[in-house]
Amino acid sequence: MSGWKVWQQAGRVVGATAGLMLLTHCGGAEETAAGGQPQAGEAAKQEASLDSCQPVTRYMDLQVNLQEDAHVEAAMPDASHPLDDLLVVDGSPQQEAYLRFQIAPHLLQDVTVTRARLQLELKDGSSNGPAIYRTSGSWIADTLTWNTRPARVGSALGDLGAVASNSMVEYDITAAITGAGTYDFALIPTSGDGVDIYSADSASRAPRVIVTVAGTFCERRGTGGDVSWSQARGGENDQHVRAMAMDSQGNSVVATNFFHKGNFGGPTFATPYGFALVKYAPDGTHQWSRVYVQPDPDSEVIASDLTVTPLGNILMVGTYKGEVDFGAGPLPVVSSYDHGFFVAKFSPTGAPVWAHGFNASGEGSRIREYAAAVATDANGSAIITGHFTGWLNLGGEELQSAETPTQDGMFLAKFSWEGEHQWSLVVPAGNSNPWSDSSMGEDVVTDAQGRIIVGGQVGTGRLGATRDSTPFVAAYSPEGALLWSRALNGARGQVSSLALLPGGNVAFSGAFSGSFDFAGTTLTSTPNTSWSPADGLVGVLTSAGSDLWAKGLGTPHYDAIDHLTADPAGNITFMMTAYGRVDLGGGVLGHPMQSAYAVARFSGSGAHRWSRLLDPNITLRVLAASPDGGTVVGGEFMHPITVDGTPYTTPDLESELLFLKFAP
Repeated sequence: MSGWKVWQQAGRVVGATAGLMLLTHCGGAEETAAGGQPQAGEAAKQEASLDSCQPVTRYMDLQVNLQEDAHVEAAMPDASHPLDDLLVVDGSPQQEAYLRFQIAPHLLQDVTVTRARLQLELKDGSSNGPAIYRTSGSWIADTLTWNTRPARVGSALGDLGAVASNSMVEYDITAAITGAGTYDFALIPTSGDGVDIYSADSASRAPRVIVTVAGTFCERRGTGGDVSWSQARGGENDQHVRAMAMDSQGNSVVATNFFHKGNFGGPTFATPYGFALVKYAPDGTHQWSRVYVQPDPDSEVIASDLTVTPLGNILMVGTYKGEVDFGAGPLPVVSSYDHGFFVAKFSPTGAPVWAHGFNASGEGSRIREYAAAVATDANGSAIITGHFTGWLNLGGEELQSAETPTQDGMFLAKFSWEGEHQWSLVVPAGNSNPWSDSSMGEDVVTDAQGRIIVGGQVGTGRLGATRDSTPFVAAYSPEGALLWSRALNGARGQVSSLALLPGGNVAFSGAFSGSFDFAGTTLTSTPNTSWSPADGLVGVLTSAGSDLWAKGLGTPHYDAIDHLTADPAGNITFMMTAYGRVDLGGGVLGHPMQSAYAVARFSGSGAHRWSRLLDPNITLRVLAASPDGGTVVGGEFMHPITVDGTPYTTPDLESELLFLKFAP
């Protein structure tokens, strides 16, 4: 039941780095951090005492980029060469190269440097590569000449032998890196067979220093959340998790894409571009895989969401282009320059049953459509939501997104278990701005009575919103009549995930900026200067739409609670992107320079149970609650990771699938 997620975790460049460090002190006095708003009542009392820190020590690579470089020639003793694409080091004629790096003090806070390597990319190799020395810092690249080159300091730090053309070489310079500061190096020839090195003007091929640091910080708080099992899947080449749903027995169905190869626990599939449905048992073992081969590079299928009906059938929505046929008949052809969306049904064993494709129409370049989420009811119906611009026909009356085709309108539609259109409706864009007042459905769930609850963002004057980009939750009857709506007026953002609690209460999550009132409390996002400021949002409404509780959780950067789920006992588990130190109710986790995914569990009343950060090289995509109270998450990794002491690597540094089950 995932919504349209435009946020993707990305590496953050800090100072002169292109890497991230996990660095924080754990133990002693508790640190303060941006976090949730204080809540009235029992939940706040339960959170008053912080949970003890469960520390972890990680080894992380910090990339320090070149500050400046130059090379000099004995034959031209007064000439400078600051902007050349190549640094030449040669004994005949004599040429030397000089490099400068700067490590900012805050980057080495509370860590130990364990190793440092200088990496050079070569255009032309040599039978005997240069030696490296420390130098004094009395030089500037723009004016550096043979006659003004700095003196060497100490003996050689390293000396390469034969080096190949078009290769990358390393020097171990650990002995030279004593802490933060400026470091200057000279590359000195040891033979008449010169070497050509890509310089700072060669962008990604420029010289760089990789500093490996060890840091200890709080990774877990509270009681619970141990890893019950973990599985890495995929094999060689790229694989990506798109959506996941769990049935009443705890089996999980996963939608994936793969490129060239994919192994999800059964046979290895080999095709240039592929989409797969995979089913796993409650213990993570593979049950079956079904692959749908894209006929050509212009065709594409990407799932947005999955759900499982009471009879075990699989409902899926997503985007597609080109010629697509799951096996139940071709979808309408969509140009390779465009996208349509689909809703499809598969049997409990993954066999295709029916599928429909839709494409918005209208004039202009902004015409689009997106199916964000699908839910089902006791009858196995498919209830879908999303957004579109222009006009859209889902089988009933034609829907119009807005007065002008520049903004999105939200659609909500119901199809029978046989795929027949029952009804469809639109919540148009708002009326305050022709360019930025869209309405979008992000997630949808149903309750025991068949009522439909949808969340997302809504425009001015729609569903009670008083401004653009207002987060909302609304309920509709099984026939599509609006029952109630709750707009979080004063905030901008979206409700991106919903979960039904025992008794019919509705849990919601997402992201917001600004302030709004909820259950007698004003929630305000953390002040910041981020280009896209937001805090994570989590809360609960009654089945009638009345406020129960809500929290804002975040840092002075962008934070979002992407997915949320609830177990049969009413506990709420969510995953969140977090930048910097974050307090999810049990105490501070992480470090100011850290970017990582967090998973946390609250009681139904909002009390913290446990929270934990994952290895920063893990990107989470999906989350689902199991009948035994556990939580399964799925995502991807490319670089080596560690999960509770267990290391994982990929065969080829391409994206690999990862599934984890957390105990209650």
